[in-house]
Amino acid sequence: MSRTRERYSYTMRVSAAALLAVSLSLSSNLIAEDENGEPEIISMQFSQTIPGGGTVTGLVVGQDLDGDGRLYSMAPGLAGFIGAPEGDEVIYASVRIEGVLGDPVTVVYDREVAGIDDPANFFFGFSVGIGNDYIGQDPEDGLSFAPLAPSTSYIAGALMGPAWADGLVIEESIGPCGDPDTDACSAIITLDPVDPFPNFELMHYTTSDQPIVATDLLRYEFEQGGFDNGARIYGTITGRDLDGDGRIYSASPFMADFLGIPMGDEVMLATVTIVGMEPLPIRNVFDLVATPIEEFDNFFFGASVAVDGDRISEDGLTGFSISPWSPSTSYVSGELFSGFINPVPVDFQDIGNCNNDEDLPCGALVTLVPDAEEEIGARLTATAFSSETITKRAAPFVVDANFSGHWDNTVPGGEGLILQVIANGYVLGYWVTYDAAGNQRWMYGFGRRQGASVIFDDLFVTSGGVMATTSPQEFDQESIGEMSIDFSDCNNANVEYTVDNESGTMEIYRLTGLGLLECVR
Repeated sequence: MSRTRERYSYTMRVSAAALLAVSLSLSSNLIAEDENGEPEIISMQFSQTIPGGGTVTGLVVGQDLDGDGRLYSMAPGLAGFIGAPEGDEVIYASVRIEGVLGDPVTVVYDREVAGIDDPANFFFGFSVGIGNDYIGQDPEDGLSFAPLAPSTSYIAGALMGPAWADGLVIEESIGPCGDPDTDACSAIITLDPVDPFPNFELMHYTTSDQPIVATDLLRYEFEQGGFDNGARIYGTITGRDLDGDGRIYSASPFMADFLGIPMGDEVMLATVTIVGMEPLPIRNVFDLVATPIEEFDNFFFGASVAVDGDRISEDGLTGFSISPWSPSTSYVSGELFSGFINPVPVDFQDIGNCNNDEDLPCGALVTLVPDAEEEIGARLTATAFSSETITKRAAPFVVDANFSGHWDNTVPGGEGLILQVIANGYVLGYWVTYDAAGNQRWMYGFGRRQGASVIFDDLFVTSGGVMATTSPQEFDQESIGEMSIDFSDCNNANVEYTVDNESGTMEIYRLTGLGLLECVR
């Protein structure tokens, strides 16, 4: 199949009174600023489920320079194509497509590498309302992660639809999420180039009508290899950029005082798994919701991660000290937090930022055991160092296969839920409970994943079957209600339901799981 993009535009005619009203409206908009008077950096992550079990996750970082409540950037080429204004407020954006095309596909827009007016970003555009729970429900919303072919693109929202849908690239229409008059609100499109530009061949596409869930809770996965003993680390960091400085930053009172840096409390959860220091992986977890930053357990904790980009510990402003009390193995990266390990013996290797000019390592694994005879009360027993890049990627909290398992009512009563995330991306759920007379009653349904929630539009009960039948039997199936599950973390959730026309809520907690799970909302 081969099609050619036909460039088109339209002219907006507005009265002088309308222009004056718009001018007055813009002049009254307030631009959020950080403590230095600079426009606040605004960050949000998003997720969407794709039919067949796929998931799209992403990140948008920018500044609302005109105070209109929207992060807006539009490449000149795309702007002319859809008849929208140009814009340049987005600093960094990424999208990751999993479970659709085999291997994951990642598309990144980084203004520092190539601006929105760069020809390579001809079809890139972003328009996202700030503070909304969803992207794509507003007709002014849109995402166009669209590199030049050969490429796979992610397109979402009514604003971007005219460049791709209704027979131009794909047959389906792309409109606002939740609009019954449109086929979908997003599309994943793979194109191959055909001479002359901008001709192309459509290789693959799929669409989704599911909501695009947005959140200002930022979660990243990071990793570093190349330690001199063969070890490697991987971990997660979750938090909010509360002051709009473009970083998720936390430092305990001790770290702040000892290193002469500000105290901070933006990280909610940090984990690191260390593989290769001992026969079994070492896992350090700091839950800064359950145990606040100023408490004793977090004495040596510090973390600073830029909301944009895909690297950590390269600029002197980012790094980690994921360091429990001994006996323990700590992970320290970057110059920012490395000073606290100086009291360890004087021959300890200095730590710098990654890609420094002095050939210093930028990551360290430090094993200490208690020893009252040592000046610092602990003895160094093992170290490992790495100069490799510390990579990171946006990884929003979404319901995935890790949520499969048995969940119990927090109020003891012999009832609970059995959840299984199945191959097509839906969640098979059983509610094992009782009727008003105390007789066992099982309900089941197939739920749709929406970010950290699962929505069951129907709950069913069956009757008339035969136990362990050896021949086909007819049975009755009846829809008796609906249910939604809203996960607050990997181990707890709130259930809202309507069954037999009676509504209620129930708190549940994980009874069984797959081990080594972490997440926070």
